Amino acid sequence: MNLLVIDTSNTPLVVATAQDHEIIAQTSDLQKNSHSTNLLPAIDLVTKKAHWQPTMIDRVVVAQGPGSFTGVRIAVTTAKMLAWTLNKELVGISSLAVLARNIHHFTGLVVPFFDARNQNVFAGVYQIDENDNLINVVADQHWSMKVLLDQLKKYSQPITFLGTGMANYQNMIQTVLPQHNIIVHGAQPQASSLVELGLKAQPTADLNAFSPIYLRQTQAEAVWVKKHPQASSINYVEDV
Repeated sequence: MNLLVIDTSNTPLVVATAQDHEIIAQTSDLQKNSHSTNLLPAIDLVTKKAHWQPTMIDRVVVAQGPGSFTGVRIAVTTAKMLAWTLNKELVGISSLAVLARNIHHFTGLVVPFFDARNQNVFAGVYQIDENDNLINVVADQHWSMKVLLDQLKKYSQPITFLGTGMANYQNMIQTVLPQHNIIVHGAQPQASSLVELGLKAQPTADLNAFSPIYLRQTQAEAVWVKKHPQASSINYVEDV
């Protein structure tokens, strides 16, 4: 199966082509504010390196969120457009699962997180089974870091934390969970993780309904909902 994988949900832009589990070509870009201009050229680059015509793609795999609102929207919109126009399969993968898949053959908990500012994070809790499969045990959520750490106190296993903004939270983690934490610095989403998870997942059955996973309202949505408390929908884009 020929895969095109895309992740612009956070700082690194990651795009790759793969045939089954083997990556053919990949590129990455750490300039967070350039994803909107660099994504399509990156897709063009990796497909040309693979010597593929667009019609040779079998499945598009995209990091669906959470993460940067703009970054998630860019990737999901582009992936959806490609799948629609080429009549190809589309798979969405949690951006947190992609980050968690940096860890293999670990018997404790894996907690990937993205800094959401003001002592808040997007985070989920994962385990790795005996076959090295990644299992989500606590759903991805928008958390106060304090609440997340309080929830983790009930577990006795070692806990690996990896994510963005680690410098802001390392002392808090080590204070609240002094005996059970392993801090991983500098972990970034990997194309190989998207390939692995994208091959295992089922493609979406409804392209029209496929949308970003934000896990919380954007500021614009929150302001609109506050001004329209009687609105029938909280989707301010549709209602406006």
